[in-house]
Amino acid sequence: MSLPPVNPYRPVPPPAADPSGPGSGLSFGVPAATVAAGRGASWIGEGWALFRAAPLLWVVAMLVVWGIQIGLGLIPLAGALLGLLLGPVFMVGVLAFAHGIACGEEADIGKLFVGLQNKLGELVALAALYFVLLLAVVVIGTLLAMVLLGGAGLLGAAGPEQAMEMVVASGGLLAILVVLLVVVTLMLLLAAAYWYAPGLVYFADVGAVAALQQSFSACMRNWLPFLVYSLLGFAVMLLGAAVLGIGLLVALPVLMASYYASFRDLFGREG
Repeated sequence: MSLPPVNPYRPVPPPAADPSGPGSGLSFGVPAATVAAGRGASWIGEGWALFRAAPLLWVVAMLVVWGIQIGLGLIPLAGALLGLLLGPVFMVGVLAFAHGIACGEEADIGKLFVGLQNKLGELVALAALYFVLLLAVVVIGTLLAMVLLGGAGLLGAAGPEQAMEMVVASGGLLAILVVLLVVVTLMLLLAAAYWYAPGLVYFADVGAVAALQQSFSACMRNWLPFLVYSLLGFAVMLLGAAVLGIGLLVALPVLMASYYASFRDLFGREG
């Protein structure tokens, strides 16, 4: 049975030093709850409520996280790898930042970095495992493309234009669609496994492999609310972009907060 909706104006008791520890009035555990489709819309609404509790700091939090990721991306070679390995740290940071607000605390930007202070090794291990699975998807897609499109001939092509001519001549457009469908499907399944995994490692003390399994199970069991949530989230993004792009300063933090709302709804435990 899921928890009542997040309401920062009627918070649960303030948490102890450990945001999911005894005395917080709220802990996190597995397995995930199964919720109604309408909860997907509620997550957006609860994200808006959390945003309204500290709008300026939510914008700052978004800019800090994105700024760090962009900065890492500018570092040749190692930057992209560092960004991937630290990705779970900042996902945990967003959850911890939102959790503090939902529990009645003052918004604290420092919570964005709690993953660097606790469970860093476990979070990096999760990121490494995720990276390996990403590579596996790429390898599967490449091998499938070579089998369906005649890999030897394509590898011997003089350039991209000749390779495309060979694909068209051999009627390979359908094969390309098959490869794309397989790769996109695998990427979506991997995204489902990764979506809540960092939060489960940090808040629920779950190992990396188990966290991926539990996140995947949560997304599959709640695919309908996730569909509603995804469609509404896309609409929020479009609306934010339509307002001269400035609306994204509201839309993106609201979606960040709604990520916590969904995590709390599925894995939160009272007491």
